[in-house]
Amino acid sequence: MKNISLVGFGRIGRDLFRQTIKDDSINIVSVSDIAEKENLVYLLKYDSIYGPLNAEILETEKGISVNGKETIFNKWKNSDESDWKSTNTDIVVLATGKQQTLEECKNHLKKGAKKIIIASTPSEKNAIEIYLPGANDDDIDFSKSIISLGSNTANACGPILKILNDAVQIDRAFINTVHGYSNSNRLADVAGEGLTNNRAAGENIIPNQTNSYEVIEKVLPFLKNKIKSSSMTVPIPDGSIVDLTIDIANRTSSEDINKIIQENISKKYIKNRIGITFEPIVSSDVVGNSLSGLVDGLSTMNIDEKKIKILIWFDNGWGYSSRILETIKIYQENYGK
Repeated sequence: MKNISLVGFGRIGRDLFRQTIKDDSINIVSVSDIAEKENLVYLLKYDSIYGPLNAEILETEKGISVNGKETIFNKWKNSDESDWKSTNTDIVVLATGKQQTLEECKNHLKKGAKKIIIASTPSEKNAIEIYLPGANDDDIDFSKSIISLGSNTANACGPILKILNDAVQIDRAFINTVHGYSNSNRLADVAGEGLTNNRAAGENIIPNQTNSYEVIEKVLPFLKNKIKSSSMTVPIPDGSIVDLTIDIANRTSSEDINKIIQENISKKYIKNRIGITFEPIVSSDVVGNSLSGLVDGLSTMNIDEKKIKILIWFDNGWGYSSRILETIKIYQENYGK
């Protein structure tokens, strides 16, 4: 069994916790979050997106017990306050949503953690390995102690970009992610950091540029200086989609693009990470989907068989948490401690 500690108990942390409840090989031994335990336990029990948690939850003096598994709650704000030896932690998952520095990660290791998984993009992309499951599995050295899983957008389209480049050669790519609001957005127009991000997320479509393209360039070097990314926050709570537009070197029809994806989704690193559907679905239909990306085959289109548009559905919290869980198990299966 692996002993896991979560730093941050927001959307990713709680999704990961829910996915491990019935997994006897994973033990969440501690949760670090500055919020009060009462609030954190309540949000674990009752979720507006996934519904009430079907489990026996008992509050204890130091934390909670869920179906007999004990988890300690603490308020460690950073690595300086942490003590992973005291919690017998093997792997620390940094799920604060903030970019993490190499120095902060190394300090967590000094405090007793054996491995660090960053559930976000690292601040120093050249200093920390970025793993996009299905895109660069053969290039990752899992014996290293620190790894980042990049962004959920990069996880959704990275494997598909690799598949298509191998088949038809990608010349350029534009990524636009349309996703629901999060707790970083505003309920009403309120002054804060940025300008458009200060606007009410329940009333507006809010555009932004993102750094997902930098993550993808790092993982897939053939796209260096050939890719850009942006996003739009829309007034829904969950269910996201990547609008991927690519220019390709080899003329290929929309039908053949879908066929290429279909032929690859059962392969070793793509299986259970990328899928394709020909059903007429909408965003709520992918809530709770554990795939990194689900291609909407009905929406694939092209201009002159050289410019291709692909839509990729995903649940940005649940799918990403599924990849974290897989990474934990890769450490467990291949590198023991």
